[in-house]
Amino acid sequence: NTNLRPSLLHLEILRHTSTQPTMTSSSIPIALSNDSLAPSSSAAAAAVGVGSTASKAVAGAGVAASKSASSAIAALTWKQHIVIGGLARGTATLSMFPVDTMKTRLQMGATNGMHSVLKPPYFAGYGAAICSQIPYGMVVFGTYETAKTALIEKFPGAPKLGLYLSAAVLGDLMGSLVLTPGEIVKQQTQAGLYKTNTDALRGILARRGARGLYQGYFGLVARDLPFRALQLPMYEQFKDFFAARYTNGVVDDIRPHQAACIGAAAGMISAGLTNPVDVIKTQMMVGKGDASVLQVVRNVHTARGILGFAAGAPQRMGFLGGSSAVFFIVYEFARGTMQDGSLSWTVEMMG
Repeated sequence: NTNLRPSLLHLEILRHTSTQPTMTSSSIPIALSNDSLAPSSSAAAAAVGVGSTASKAVAGAGVAASKSASSAIAALTWKQHIVIGGLARGTATLSMFPVDTMKTRLQMGATNGMHSVLKPPYFAGYGAAICSQIPYGMVVFGTYETAKTALIEKFPGAPKLGLYLSAAVLGDLMGSLVLTPGEIVKQQTQAGLYKTNTDALRGILARRGARGLYQGYFGLVARDLPFRALQLPMYEQFKDFFAARYTNGVVDDIRPHQAACIGAAAGMISAGLTNPVDVIKTQMMVGKGDASVLQVVRNVHTARGILGFAAGAPQRMGFLGGSSAVFFIVYEFARGTMQDGSLSWTVEMMG
């Protein structure tokens, strides 16, 4: 009976195994070449294939889940990015404002040496700064994150550096419209031209009207666009490099204190490279407002030579390095906390 042949062959194999210490190589192909064993071999192979497929499916699901988790923070809404940007910007401005005051005095050619640079008050113009810096942070980083996400989705194959750069430029162009009036009032108070922000605002409006609140706007844009175009893409690239080396390529696993160090490095480098433009911007905003960019450049060069464009560079690098560190530690912490739902009430209040 052919139906008994598999069993008899299996018994034969068992008998050989039990009676001989080592099975001969010839007995294996003889047993497997029997036609009645073919269905069993095929079934075994199919089972192995199904198991392999199932394993791949489970692994694929795990990878997909991991990717979903790693991209969860990037899926915040524009309202959430606005809240986070304003919170981080306000904290950074408060923490580093005295250094910014010293930088402004140096760039204006403070007399009496370091005494006039270091003397109080250190928070002159702070009210105007905070009233402009918080909305500025909200507009810049709300626009940047939203534009960055949209560009990456629309151009998935494009180099990320170019997309980061485009989003950064767009964000800063929008933010400069909000920042300029407060920046003028702040710097004229810092430089000692007025005692209070209110006096500065009244004096500017009386002298030049509403147009005076945008005195030096193009100088501000000429400074901030290159700075932001360097800082944000540099920050993103530094994060990618750090993640590839220390967090298995997962950017969202970077801790807030690590993001602070990365942000400080990006901020200091960008600040140093753009300091000459900052000197020009400060002179235009604090001066009478009648000088063009070329006239300011000539005035600075005539008065202090080429080194005049480096005035306040260490203070600017310290200010923006420190404020970038504070900004990004708050920014990344708030992003993670909001993603967990702990800060959801802030968005609900916005409607």
